[in-house]
Amino acid sequence: MTKKVLIYLRNSSDTLRTACAESQLYYAKSFVKKKGWEPELICRDEDIGEVVFTAQPGVQKLLEELDVGSIDVILCHTLDRLCSRLAVAVRLMNDLKRKGIELWAADPGIRIKTNDLIDYYTSDVGTPIRGSRNRSQMPDDLYEVEHLVPLAYGYCYTGAYNNDQQYIFGFQVPEPGTAEIVQRIFQMYADGMSPAKIATIFESEGVPGPCDRKWSGATIRGDRARRTGILNDEIYIGRSWVPGRNFVSAYALRIITDELWSRVKLRQSFAARGAAGSPSRP
Repeated sequence: MTKKVLIYLRNSSDTLRTACAESQLYYAKSFVKKKGWEPELICRDEDIGEVVFTAQPGVQKLLEELDVGSIDVILCHTLDRLCSRLAVAVRLMNDLKRKGIELWAADPGIRIKTNDLIDYYTSDVGTPIRGSRNRSQMPDDLYEVEHLVPLAYGYCYTGAYNNDQQYIFGFQVPEPGTAEIVQRIFQMYADGMSPAKIATIFESEGVPGPCDRKWSGATIRGDRARRTGILNDEIYIGRSWVPGRNFVSAYALRIITDELWSRVKLRQSFAARGAAGSPSRP
């Protein structure tokens, strides 16, 4: 029977030492073809440092597929692209073993087993090695926010206790104060106010802008085609998007209703038609 494969990619911020997601995918597809397997699904995450494993959208989708039982193999480029810490890898391997799912690494093209895991890790959580059993305990604990990827305006990082009563940091959640500002922006624009006017009001009110910068019309307006700017970020309706991959549902992160989002998109469409005959911008 042909095995169905979930290919997991995690992009790297250091492409000199680690293959980028596109390279990982190239080698993964070649390996799957060589083995005569069937690629069923591709899950991808960005490299955001030491964040809790299950907070990553690609991992969330992977875990959903484990529950569904639709795959036979998880294939990553190297083990550190999937799990940066031994404790996480051990827990994942136990789950895979119970469900009869294999874990393979395209580089160097081997099946990874639980008994081999300790040989992949050192005290450097991101460095898999061979032939060494010297390692230090890596606590699944708090991590500094500045080590994580910056979030969209309106969100912050938080933590939660797991079943072992360990505090795990790295979950993204709406931030009450700035999330309300995002709601105001969408409502004000939908009601006819220009991004420049909204920015002026926020500056006069002393509202902190994204990354503590001053408000500007461009910050709010952005570019609809490129999905930049607050009015075009679909995370506000619970959809995560990265170039080169499909949307990922993240309903818990929703700040804006579908109705309000539609009103904003409709006004943007009218504004785009009017811009063709007028130098002014909404």
